[in-house]
Amino acid sequence: MMIPFAKMHGIGNDFILMNEKDLNVTLNISDLAASVCHRRFGIGADGLMIVRPSSIADARMDYYNSDGSLGEMCGNGIRCFARYVDTERSAESRKLTIETMAGIKELTIRNLDEKQSIVSVNMGIPTFHDVDNKIMINDVEYNYSYLTMGVPHVVIFIDEINDYITNIVGPLLERHENFMNGTNVNFCYIKNRKNVSVFTWERGAGHTLACGTGITSTYAVAVHMGKVDNHVLVQAEGGNLELETIDNGIKMTGPAADICVGHYPD
Repeated sequence: MMIPFAKMHGIGNDFILMNEKDLNVTLNISDLAASVCHRRFGIGADGLMIVRPSSIADARMDYYNSDGSLGEMCGNGIRCFARYVDTERSAESRKLTIETMAGIKELTIRNLDEKQSIVSVNMGIPTFHDVDNKIMINDVEYNYSYLTMGVPHVVIFIDEINDYITNIVGPLLERHENFMNGTNVNFCYIKNRKNVSVFTWERGAGHTLACGTGITSTYAVAVHMGKVDNHVLVQAEGGNLELETIDNGIKMTGPAADICVGHYPD
């Protein structure tokens, strides 16, 4: 059986998208995610999203990390998901609702051209667990904040970025005993009150070029601690997102772009 798929990305965070109706009912989706996302033996991606019908929204998004684990929510992924399920592809802004394990998300989508859309998402209100606490990693003390933005995130503000911070400290924090179910890890360099850079180690995916929930979490902590203004441009390794606080949450705006389509053998 050949499964139709699309591959898309949101500022370098890349995803495979499939529709439930095209899948064999006996297929193990976790195993499928791990195989299809493998960058040597599969198509290659940071995650797999399955489109399912929803009785309470326009569609339901089930998200799987590249290791096959199920994720509650994905910020860059949901923008791609919205473009994938949007049948109108209009140049005018239109609204969509997507059901996720982290609740219903409200989105506004506008088609830029045949390959790219701009999507805004109300990411909701973060839940803070720890703010500006301390943790030891390899005999170095770091100040961190811990919160949930659909999925768990640790945020650490840094004076400079290097591979050691992201690729060594990141996975150690991901699996640290303080975080029972693992956590995503974000390192933030603040340029000024309107511009920051974020580098992310994702739970279940590793070092990625961007993480939408991570960028939103970092923004939330920075606003909470008074480090940035309300409207901020966040630069990730794969591109930029705009973040601002609205009445009922945090609005994230950024692109969703097509890469390719094809068929994958199950």
